[in-house]
Amino acid sequence: MIEVIKYSLRDYIRSHKYFPPISTFFVLIIVFYTYKPNPIVDSYAITALFLFVISAWLCMSVLSLDSSTQRQLLILHLKSSYRYYLAKLLTVWLITLLLAVFAFLYPIVFDMFSGSVSVAVGLVSFVNHILLAALGGCIAAFFSKVMMESAINAYGGLAMTIIISIAALGIENVLPPSIRYITWMIPPATVTQQPLFQWDAANLSSLPSFPFLWIMIYTGMIMLLFLIIANRRS
Repeated sequence: MIEVIKYSLRDYIRSHKYFPPISTFFVLIIVFYTYKPNPIVDSYAITALFLFVISAWLCMSVLSLDSSTQRQLLILHLKSSYRYYLAKLLTVWLITLLLAVFAFLYPIVFDMFSGSVSVAVGLVSFVNHILLAALGGCIAAFFSKVMMESAINAYGGLAMTIIISIAALGIENVLPPSIRYITWMIPPATVTQQPLFQWDAANLSSLPSFPFLWIMIYTGMIMLLFLIIANRRS
């Protein structure tokens, strides 16, 4: 599976499809930190949302690389379609890991914050970036050409899902209490935003852990569902 990941990375670089999403992310981060000083936790919470959107874009482009013939050859090589699609998702995750490192280090290197980044704040912020990147990639997998033949339906459906995910808190507030539970079905892209904005950053134990756990659980469930459906379609 490692060889397939290496092959996917090389193929992705040669295709130049990486340029639009990655350059967009760099521009977003640089423009976001145009003015200083910036609040640490709030800024990191917002750039994690940027990465959520960009990781979805990256996943769509990575999963569109292989033709049906290439896909079947790689699946035969791996002897498992599960391993093939997991390798593709890991490829996306590795790319977004590098972007998360950039988003984390850029404001520190260029002294864009109003104070120093503590170990607790740095750890929580970096983990939040990684979790939202994984969530974005797994959501996008359902709208890739593996699952949808129509590019218009795929990108339209993904854009709508991302918008709903980001607007989830507002949607929950306007719904009657009796049906608010349906918002649990919405991808939890913003579930960590409010706790982070309210966190005093002085004590790690004062930050609720459930929002982060819920992203992990949700991501794991949709990744497993994608692997099952993609395997049947193969």
